[in-house]
Amino acid sequence: MSQPLDPTRPASPVDQFQYAVHLAKAGRKIEARDALRKVVAAQPVNQAAWLWLSAVAPELAEAEAALAQARSINPLHPSLAQAEQWLAKRFATQPSSRVTILPAPAPTKPTKIATTQPMPSFTQTHKPATLPMEDSRPHQAATLPMPSPQPPASVTRPFKLSSQTFHLIALIVVAVAATTGLGVLFLGLTLPVGATAPEPAPIDSFLRERPAALDEAWASRDWGRAIAILEGLRQTQPESAALKEQLTHAYLQQGIALRHKGFIEEARPMFEQALRLTPGQLRARQEDRLAANYLQGVKHYQAGEWQKAIESLEAVRAEDGAYVHVKDLLYSAYYNHGLALQGANKMKQARDALEMAIALRPDLPEPRREIADIEFALAPQTAPEKPIPPALVKDRLIVVGIAEQRMWVFDKNKQVFDFVVSTGEPGRDTAIGEFEILDKIDVAYAATWNLDMPYWMGIYWAGTLENGIHSLPIVKHTGYKLWDGYLGQRVSYGCVILSDEDAATLYEWAEVGTKVKIVWSLADWAGE
Repeated sequence: MSQPLDPTRPASPVDQFQYAVHLAKAGRKIEARDALRKVVAAQPVNQAAWLWLSAVAPELAEAEAALAQARSINPLHPSLAQAEQWLAKRFATQPSSRVTILPAPAPTKPTKIATTQPMPSFTQTHKPATLPMEDSRPHQAATLPMPSPQPPASVTRPFKLSSQTFHLIALIVVAVAATTGLGVLFLGLTLPVGATAPEPAPIDSFLRERPAALDEAWASRDWGRAIAILEGLRQTQPESAALKEQLTHAYLQQGIALRHKGFIEEARPMFEQALRLTPGQLRARQEDRLAANYLQGVKHYQAGEWQKAIESLEAVRAEDGAYVHVKDLLYSAYYNHGLALQGANKMKQARDALEMAIALRPDLPEPRREIADIEFALAPQTAPEKPIPPALVKDRLIVVGIAEQRMWVFDKNKQVFDFVVSTGEPGRDTAIGEFEILDKIDVAYAATWNLDMPYWMGIYWAGTLENGIHSLPIVKHTGYKLWDGYLGQRVSYGCVILSDEDAATLYEWAEVGTKVKIVWSLADWAGE
């Protein structure tokens, strides 16, 4: 048995719909109406929700609009006729442009009316009426408490027809007859002899044969399953406009779901397919444009083309400031761009880039330290660049041994640290050779794997990706530490991994420019 829903925090549109039905059955119609409004806003093709809304809405206009929407989704739904009868009885005293209510003659004794479907009871006991609705299980009956309408009191009054009233009625009859005659004459002139009025457009076969499995997938927002079902139906109904519209919506929603999880590369084909089905779909066009700019920015970022990466990612941020990963990527791009400009002795431009990084991530201290160095370099009595003591970098050396999975750190030929490491797994081997620390970032971001890499020290480029030394990487938005417990084994994607404590120690000790040597065996290197 399912657990009772929390009325203040429905977990999903499905739960919200079930809770709304619960409220309606309990007679809490206003609360049920408010809950159902949220359901149909999230699921515009939930016919069951529209039918329930037509049953509980206190205003005639809203009830009629909800019923019309339910009818447009599936005109053949078996509950529509009963819903229309119920609507007519609820608002019998109000005029309507959609529901024609004919007053019945006052019966002299109770009569029974035969119907093909069970009808609501209108006794004073307020017995709930049964109204078949579609939800995740098709044709399951749901009960809704119906108020008992109070019959108007009958008053017998004498009625006398005056001569003025008689003349007015006569004029109305003549006007109606003249209008009808003109309409018939016009129709005779416009239709050729023997022609018949056009047949009404046939109902889309997809609406007639919509499978229950599709309704279940739609209600649970299982867009992958909905796409599979709709694509199967599309093979036999390629001309169905309703099917095409819903398939477009499913592809769009699947893309948005993937984008929310950070899988932009997988999301973009969903947007492209939605546009192939419906080229004028505005939301799909916007999502495709944002995904294209984001992926272009990531490509430039991985290539170290910081200015181009910034341009593409800023285009995304300008349109959607909350777009996934953009803020972190932009911070890293501005920070790296600032370091590159600083290295090229373009101090003012470097300061501007670093200030942009601070605006994005004011909680990170590294850009502020770099700006302090730049301000020192730009002071009147200082050299244009911050002088780095040559002996500080020249006398320092980091050596990594693949065979031993260890790192030895030297200062003036004296070993100062001995750390356990993990290098690249077979097939993603850490490169052997002589390198140096190219850049330092407090927390770098690996867009390829959606990882945060604290205490980053880049050492060499492998194609479009930079490999470096850093602490255990963290899966973004989950906090899960990759390879925790596997230090001392070859498990990484090519970087040199340290424990969090050792990485922090090395990050504080090392400077940009510190030499790094990666060898197969520390024992062989020491014996040379």
